[in-house]
Amino acid sequence: MSSIGKIFIVLNLVLAAAFLGWASNALKANAEWKSKYDKASAELTEAKKLADADKEKLNIAKTDAEKSVVRLTGEVETLKGDKERLSRDLAEWQQKGATMQTSLATISATLQGIEDSKTKLQADKDKAEKAQRDAEEAKRVAEAARDLADKNAGDLTTKLDSANAMIASLEKEKTGLEKTRGSLETSLATLQANTGAKLADFQSVPDISAAVLDISTAVEPGLIALNVGSNKGVVRGYTFQIYDGKTYKGEARVEFVHSDMCSAILTRKVPGQTIRQGDSASTRL
Repeated sequence: MSSIGKIFIVLNLVLAAAFLGWASNALKANAEWKSKYDKASAELTEAKKLADADKEKLNIAKTDAEKSVVRLTGEVETLKGDKERLSRDLAEWQQKGATMQTSLATISATLQGIEDSKTKLQADKDKAEKAQRDAEEAKRVAEAARDLADKNAGDLTTKLDSANAMIASLEKEKTGLEKTRGSLETSLATLQANTGAKLADFQSVPDISAAVLDISTAVEPGLIALNVGSNKGVVRGYTFQIYDGKTYKGEARVEFVHSDMCSAILTRKVPGQTIRQGDSASTRL
């Protein structure tokens, strides 16, 4: 085979391969275009169905609108008739209103007179009700004052009974103490005369400070209450000197001792001085 023949063979093979490639690409492109065409056709068909459905809806809406126009036209005619009738009724009512306005003016004048009378009566009623409330308040205050006075009277009666009982007990004890005191003073005088000793030499009273809680002059020479008792070592017979600052006021002897207070009889009072609640007291000065 000659060289030219070989060249033609090779050239035919190359051209055949090229044609085959072109044919393959053309076939592929044709398949893609066919797929796109089918898809577009399906979409178009669906769009047409939707458009037909919308057209049907619009036709129905148009029919309904035409029916509405006919109905509304009838209603307009009816309303025109109602308007004419109402206009006639309005004219009649306006005429009646003018008559009623005249009557209303007369009634208003009458009502004003009634309202004035009502206002005056209401004012009189308010005054009467205020006077009643004031009387009831005064009654309540008086009853409260009476109840308080009754309670205070009861409390005072109770305190008076207690004070009288205490006074009677103190009077009885005072009589016994005076007898004992006389005997002791006689013995003490005899002891002092025979030995020359003083009572202070035999007493050992602790230094106790106190304050006056209360004072009573219902029984002479007087009673005081101090804010110390057995918890501070106070015993019956201790004497307290009473003073206010640098002012000496007198002396008291303990008779009744409780846990946190004691009662004492005034044994000495400085002339011109008044013992008061809050004064100081001490066993030693």
